[in-house]
Amino acid sequence: MAEKISNHLTEQLCEAIASLKNKKQIADFLEDVCTISEYKALAQRFEVARLLDEGIKYEDIVEKTGASTATISRVKRCLVYGKDGYEAALTNLKKKHRATRSPKVARKAQFEKERAERKRAVRENE
Repeated sequence: MAEKISNHLTEQLCEAIASLKNKKQIADFLEDVCTISEYKALAQRFEVARLLDEGIKYEDIVEKTGASTATISRVKRCLVYGKDGYEAALTNLKKKHRATRSPKVARKAQFEKERAERKRAVRENE
């Protein structure tokens, strides 16, 4: 079982981020809180999530982002089995930019989500 991440410190961090009013304040906060490498890694992971959401193949993602296949696999696992944090952020950005997912990619993502939910239900019933 995964270690519990949520505690009063992580809640405080999330509250602090949510309190920021605009993109500049968030960027300034992240630059202060993260090392340059951490900040770039967060940005890279989000780009990997965006590309996976668009249905781009691993090889192309490696080429476009420089991310390792291990990083891509981890992000993919979060997209399928995670708490939908990437999905919420991607959906919000799409709404803001009026971008849409192709129907084929949307069907595939929905299928993977449903399959993950079925697997999770089977594990819980064991």
